[in-house]
Amino acid sequence: MNELAYRAAERRLWQAVGVEPIERRIHLDRIGVDVRIQEVGEGPPVLFIHGVATSGVSWAGLAARARGFRCIILDRPGTGLSQALDRPVDPTSLAAMADVLVADVLDALDLPSAHLVASSFGGYIALRSAAATPERVERMVQFSWPVGAPTPTLPLFLRAMSLPGFRRLVEALPRNDRSVRLLFHQLGHRDKLLDGRISREDLACYAALMAHTDTLRNEFAPARALISPLRGLARLHLPDDILRRVACPTLFIWGGLDPFGGAAVGRAMVDRIPTAALDLMADAGHSPWLDDMAASVSKMTAFLRRDEDRSADRHGVAAVA
Repeated sequence: MNELAYRAAERRLWQAVGVEPIERRIHLDRIGVDVRIQEVGEGPPVLFIHGVATSGVSWAGLAARARGFRCIILDRPGTGLSQALDRPVDPTSLAAMADVLVADVLDALDLPSAHLVASSFGGYIALRSAAATPERVERMVQFSWPVGAPTPTLPLFLRAMSLPGFRRLVEALPRNDRSVRLLFHQLGHRDKLLDGRISREDLACYAALMAHTDTLRNEFAPARALISPLRGLARLHLPDDILRRVACPTLFIWGGLDPFGGAAVGRAMVDRIPTAALDLMADAGHSPWLDDMAASVSKMTAFLRRDEDRSADRHGVAAVA
């Protein structure tokens, strides 16, 4: 790990979005690791949980624009500058960790509850935590497909993670602008790479994460235990009895170009959660805020500011061109 090189790229990204986060390390008692959080803003607390093979700074642009909230941006265990787990990960141990992660973070910060914002693998953690400790979660925003939602498609690079030797292959790949652009392209963000909506600082910071931290190694280490070459992520599917226990109002801001599944997959997921609603951004990929930052910030903050009306129409769908 080259922490100084990674921090330099991260600092340039934060400077580009015009904020300077407060950084601290906290200990997660039940999970048993030290993790890094970065905080931006003041107001009701919002915990951000990022996706696979990335880090908390992937939320930098969104958090910088979320005025009126205390944005708590987590590097999940083993990612960014957080400590890795010291034990093997399998579907059972991963589920157990996800159930307590939010409560662990809030306990370390002496917070009784918070809003959640999550994406992809972070979405899996947020949903399990919301079901296991409903008193700790006020409202939740999920950006696009979360791990645990059934999907008819799985990008080739994820299926390949289950194959012998894939970890060594990934570790041998170049960590540069070209490889980062290829990944973002596979996640449904091709047009935004071409027109500059995904900034040079975003791309450079992700390349630095891959090159100068142990994030990829730690994330891919348990891949064969979690992913099947034939059944994909079926080992991590969230059962209906878990999703029925998600009591907080939840908004899915779903990209219609998400390679894990578009509008139909989103509607099927929302139908399984009694308190959930769907907002479809038809031209967005897996990380909708990268495609339309202004719309994503507006939708997220408006939802988090609403009074808790659990009788609201859970099937409302808005389309964003």
